[in-house]
This record gives sequence, structure tokens and C-alpha cells, in this order.
Amino acid sequence: MDEPCEGRVTGGPRRRRARVRLRAAWAVWWTLGTAAAACDDGDPVAPVEDTGAEGDEAAGADADADGDVGFDADDDGGADGPEDVSGGAWVRITFPEDGAEVPNPVTLRWEAGGGVAAVAFEADGWPLQRDPMPADLGAYEYSFTGVNYVRHVVLRGYDAGGVEVATDEVDFTPTEQVCSIPDPPGFNHYTVEVINNWDLYPKDGTFPYCWESTGAMCGENWGQIYDGYYGGELLFPGGGDCFCSGHTLEIFLRAYRLWQAEHGVPETVPFQVGGNVLSVASVDVGVFYQHWQGFGVAREASAANAFETAGIGENLWEDRWDEVLPGDYVNLSRSTGSGHAVIFVNWIEDSGEKIGLRYYGCNSRGASCPDPDDPLGTTGNSGPSFVTEYFEGHGGTVLPEYLFIGRVFEPTTAP
Repeated sequence: MDEPCEGRVTGGPRRRRARVRLRAAWAVWWTLGTAAAACDDGDPVAPVEDTGAEGDEAAGADADADGDVGFDADDDGGADGPEDVSGGAWVRITFPEDGAEVPNPVTLRWEAGGGVAAVAFEADGWPLQRDPMPADLGAYEYSFTGVNYVRHVVLRGYDAGGVEVATDEVDFTPTEQVCSIPDPPGFNHYTVEVINNWDLYPKDGTFPYCWESTGAMCGENWGQIYDGYYGGELLFPGGGDCFCSGHTLEIFLRAYRLWQAEHGVPETVPFQVGGNVLSVASVDVGVFYQHWQGFGVAREASAANAFETAGIGENLWEDRWDEVLPGDYVNLSRSTGSGHAVIFVNWIEDSGEKIGLRYYGCNSRGASCPDPDDPLGTTGNSGPSFVTEYFEGHGGTVLPEYLFIGRVFEPTTAP
């Protein structure tokens, strides 16, 4: 359980003094890095929010041109007919209940009687099946295209001659997880699972972007929202805000802690792949951290170089860009002289040519969802968010020749 930011433990005085000296040296080393070491999300091409909802005609409902449900009067729907027709025809939706929130796909359930031979559902005027169903079927599963908002569903009952004789209706919300990155294999799974955790990292401006080189007063100097632990030690006090390379490191450290929890590995055990062990000293402003941030031993900021140097991951060079997956770590540079550290979501392509990328990171302004067309998405959010940028020559400023992409191997550490 993470401690609240205002109650952080910051370590002993000797450790804090050492950090101050290292940070003073970093101010000199920082200028030696390339543009990728800068933490500026530039002026990205932000997706336009799409607040429209897709109709369920795309989900397989096959309506006639006039909107009728296509009942065949010569077909009794396969029902034997009700036992008692004297009480009048009726239909009743028994599930979902009015006002309910139900995971998509939804199993619609009903009862019918009084001469009702067949039934048909529609949602907001769109039929949910090609032809009416036997009244005694009682249940029908449907996958809604429009989710996470209230749908008005009507059940219509027909007699054996195809005449509508009864109706019932209900309002409910089919729900589906949105604003999430698809689950990739390997260690990328843990990186993406951390990003998809909206409780930890809401993409709504709760934890804003803060970059001290612009003169801003940030919560801490490490660019991490929460306290950053590795090897059972607090290395990077969190400040409730973030900058790019600090946040990607935070995601990596938390992804490893998630892997440890799922595999029963104590948090004191370092990340290990074969004989390669990522030491606490290397992460704590040592060689690994210097490659990550682009100072000291490193000529440029590159998570990929940090992984490769430590022997726990690899660079994915341009000839392997078809292998890049959500959850790979990216450092990019722009023709404007700025750069950014982010996590890959997907490529933007035109006729098979890669012309840009969609990424997650700590941005000065970005979208709440990885899919820019998600109807629930919002834009202009500071902090953890999603952005699309294009390559130079394709409407953007990202330099493909200075795009570093790294993948972490899955640990081989055993309890």
C-alpha cells in the first residue's frame, strides 16, 4: 500500500545529502544529453473528441428498409401457443432491471403469455435480431455496440398471425471497459496493467504534468506521482505530479512490483534475467538511471539503452518496428530540439507506411483514452494521458532516426 504523499518517508540524512550532491552534478550533465533527454511534449496533434455514439445497426441487427423486424406471418415462430389466452396478451422483461448497469454482452430475459407467440427486441429504435424469436425461448444474448450510456430497450410481443399485441420496456446501461490499452504478452502485460489502472493513474488531470526547467514548482524533483520503490527501498519520493522520464520510470518500477506480487517474489529481490541483475545502486542514480535520463555515462536518454546495458531488455531498431507492442518504452526527439519519454500504444500508418505513433506518458495536455475515437474520451488533460504525434514530413516533428524503442524481458527471478 502506498503511503500518502504528505506522509512520505524520505530516508536518513546521509542518503538525502548524497542525493543533493548528485542532483547538483546532474544539472551540469543534463545539458550533455540529446534532445531526447528533454521532457517536453511539444505541440502534439491532439485527437478530436468524438462524443457521438455508434448505432447498434453495426452490431449485426438486420432491419428491413422500413425498420420492421421482418416477421413472417406464415411462421408461428416455433411456439406452441400460450396455455391461457383469456387474460390478455402480455410480455415482461425480467432482466436487466430498469436503471441497472450490466456488463456487455447482455443476456436479455423475458416472460410472455396470453397468446404471445413470438417476441423481438429493439434498442433506441434499432432491432436487435433479424427475425422475431419464439416467445418461450426466454433468453437472448446481445453484444451492444453503444456501451456505457443508457439504452432504451423495448420488447414487442406478437401473436401467431404476426400482429403486435403487447410491449414492455426498460432503460439500462450496458457497460464495457474502455479507455484501456489491449493486453500484450510478456512483461509488457504488467506495464500495460499499471497504465490501465485508473484508480492509480486517472487520465483526467488529477496528477498534473510539472517540469521544473520551465520555472514550475513541482512536488518533488523526481517526476514521479507516488513514492518509487525498488529492492524494498524508497528511492524516489513522489510529489503528486510528474514529468515524462520520471513517470515512465515510475511505471516500470510499479510494473515490476506487480510482477513480484503475482509470482510470490519478495519486493527486496532485484530484477534479474538469467545472470543479469539490476542492482539497487544502478537504479538509484547509477548507470541504469543515467541511461534512463540521459546524463553521466549516457549520451542520450534511452530506456532501451538502460534495459540493454543492464542485460534485462533490448533495443528494437527500425528493422524490428513491426514487432513493437503496447507497453514498449520509447524516447523520441523532434526537429524542434525537444524530446519526450513515453510508452508505446500503437503506430499511425498510411498505406502500410509508419507515419507517427500513439503513446502514453505524462503530458502537458493529452487525451484520457488510448483510442482517440472513444466516445467517453476527453482531451486537454495534464499529466498521465495519451497523445498522437507524427513524423517529420507527415505533418509532425518527430525524427524517426532518433526514435529509441526498448522492450523489457520477463524476469527469471524465482522465489
